[in-house]
Amino acid sequence: MRKSSILTNFFYQSIFQLVKIAIPIITVPIVSRSLGPSGIGINAFTNSIAQYFILLSGLGINLYGNKIIATNRENKDRLSDTFWEIFYLKFFTTLFSLSLYLVISSIFFNEYKLFMILQSINIIAVLFDISWFFMGIEDFKKTSLVSLYSQLFIFVSIILFIKSEDDIWKYILIQAIGNLLSQVLVWRYIFKEIKFKKIYICNVLFHIKPTLKFFIPQVAVIVYTILNKTILGLITNSTEVGFYTNAVSLGSICITLITTIDLVMLPKMSNLFSNNHNELMDKYLKLSIHIQLLASIPIAFGLIGISNKLVPWFFGDKFDILKIYIPLASPLIVIVPLGMAIARQYLLPSGRTSEYTWSVFLGAIISIILNFILIPYIGIYGAIVATVCSEVFVCFHRVISLLKTTSFRFDYISVAKTFVSSYIMFFSVVLLTKNMVSAPSTTIVQFVLGIVIYFLVNLFLKNEYLLFVIRQLKK
Repeated sequence: MRKSSILTNFFYQSIFQLVKIAIPIITVPIVSRSLGPSGIGINAFTNSIAQYFILLSGLGINLYGNKIIATNRENKDRLSDTFWEIFYLKFFTTLFSLSLYLVISSIFFNEYKLFMILQSINIIAVLFDISWFFMGIEDFKKTSLVSLYSQLFIFVSIILFIKSEDDIWKYILIQAIGNLLSQVLVWRYIFKEIKFKKIYICNVLFHIKPTLKFFIPQVAVIVYTILNKTILGLITNSTEVGFYTNAVSLGSICITLITTIDLVMLPKMSNLFSNNHNELMDKYLKLSIHIQLLASIPIAFGLIGISNKLVPWFFGDKFDILKIYIPLASPLIVIVPLGMAIARQYLLPSGRTSEYTWSVFLGAIISIILNFILIPYIGIYGAIVATVCSEVFVCFHRVISLLKTTSFRFDYISVAKTFVSSYIMFFSVVLLTKNMVSAPSTTIVQFVLGIVIYFLVNLFLKNEYLLFVIRQLKK
């Protein structure tokens, strides 16, 4: 079986993630102006309900499947057995989850009946999601290309059909169909890698226990990433949910790109751990985390710096209050990728699922407590504070675990140089563009200025990891 290199996989994942970033940059202004805060909020709220059942359908199979496929990829018979066993398990969990979702949504969320039915397509899509298989064999090309096609479908459909607040149902349907297509189309490649096998129910049931080890922490992850939207929708209104959703949307786009390398490194790290190459794991981990910080820290500072000029032209006048909310949520751009990197590149590949589970479990508890205490009194501010605090705790817990159990150490001098460069960039961009009007041209000028200033200051400070990246690009 062909093994794709880390660089090749990173390339395909990066192309897909860049498209995932580029498309929202174009569509978010269209959707925000067409649907308004309330429409954005209805989609976010109903989708947050569906996410709990999507999680139940997946049962932690994606992370578990990725890992077990990576360890069995050299044996085609065993690989085929494993694939079909996991697929049939997912079939039963999806059927159960979909049935439960339809019953609960009809009883408790009848106000949003049509929207809830449309969101159920996302649950069906879980059944056909076999991206875990291709990640396990380190073949990111196929899933990336298919996902690219589905994103383009969503992009074109939004431009053609989303015109007013009455089109919220069309928007939900477009997103759901695009999601389903991205899963179904990958099946055209699967039979080149595996063959049909007769599967016994006892072998299917064997996978339940190990998948639960990944499922339980994912429940906690959903709690501290989705629960705030659900509570906001239940306690306040869809407009507040819309403001919150757009406040974190730009940060989420940035996080998507920054965490690309984690998806590529997970199967590689699993393979290294299974062959006892612990020193090589530490080397890769130190390199990837510091390069990640080299990107995430300036992006967070940069987003804060450009938000005042960006919000009016990007989101529209109805979302002017995001000038306050976006800076409050910007720390997530550094915190979330760091925590995810440690989980995906160390805790999960090395089998430390209990530590991973414990971190997200405690994070979920903090999120639940803060959401229920703060949202009734300060609304969206409470949701943002709860999100940031829970993510800080999760990240801190994982960092402590990493430092205690490995030889990994942060290069504090390099990180300090990154912070200094980012702050100088932030201050300079705000000062130099303070008299410019809110327009796309202003944002472009701020973006270019920020990159140039950050790059030059880092060069002056001789940031080791920036110099490493430059050397690699020259090769």
